[in-house]
Amino acid sequence: MQQGFADDFQKMIPMLPFSRGVLYFSDLCSIGEGNQIYCLFAYGVEAAMTKAQDERRIFALLASCAGLAVVPDSIRQNNPPAPDIECRIQGFGPLAIELLALDAPDTRKRLQNMDATSDAWKHAFETWPTTVQEKLREECNDVFMVLSISNDAGARDRKELMTSIQEQLFKKPTGFTGNLCQGVKVIRGDDITNGPQINAPSAGSWLMPQISKIEEKLTSKIYCTSAPLELFAYSTHDEVDAHVDSLSMIDECVRKHLQGSKFQRVRVFDAMFRQMKYSYPQ
Repeated sequence: MQQGFADDFQKMIPMLPFSRGVLYFSDLCSIGEGNQIYCLFAYGVEAAMTKAQDERRIFALLASCAGLAVVPDSIRQNNPPAPDIECRIQGFGPLAIELLALDAPDTRKRLQNMDATSDAWKHAFETWPTTVQEKLREECNDVFMVLSISNDAGARDRKELMTSIQEQLFKKPTGFTGNLCQGVKVIRGDDITNGPQINAPSAGSWLMPQISKIEEKLTSKIYCTSAPLELFAYSTHDEVDAHVDSLSMIDECVRKHLQGSKFQRVRVFDAMFRQMKYSYPQ
């Protein structure tokens, strides 16, 4: 058994930033108010997108769903009161787009918590001394992790979880694979070269989209643009047509408030299934 990594860790223990607030692996099954955590593991982290990058990515997806061909390098993202996106569309000309996420507040919180996992490893990683970081980076380069965690666990809980995982990995011999502790298994792959890679899916029940947000955009917001303005409303989880009346309710809202607004058209998308579900006017 290779002890190099574990031996180096033992020498570094006096330097490590432990505190009474750090969760250890005995605590892992109680994060998130008693909801159990199960991990299947192997690792990697992608940097979180900035808001502008995320908006550009979403717009590109929705424009494709709507059959709009965006002129390359024409996208502009200016500060409010400009809309989120200003661009040129082939065969049409200038177009401005305001983006609107329709997922219910609980869904958005759950998805934000899930997204926080991407930074949790990095934030925990940065608390260790440089010598520990170098060892950890080398040890986890070929690991991928699938993590199931309570939907209620926020960024702080997820960082504490990653700190606990990193602590346990420090104590294992170099190249360790197998069960790290109950419900946690370390897997390595030759095709993984930028680990740790992390996948933390989140599941929840369907909730009604926030139709009131459409009304708010049409009636209460001020936008400054010389281009025709459209509203791209979308859901990433709560399907806009999952309820028998949801699309008809959206249509009623749009027809009532579109006239007299700055907007010329409202489009509604199911981003998960990459479909445009509604457009008014046609």
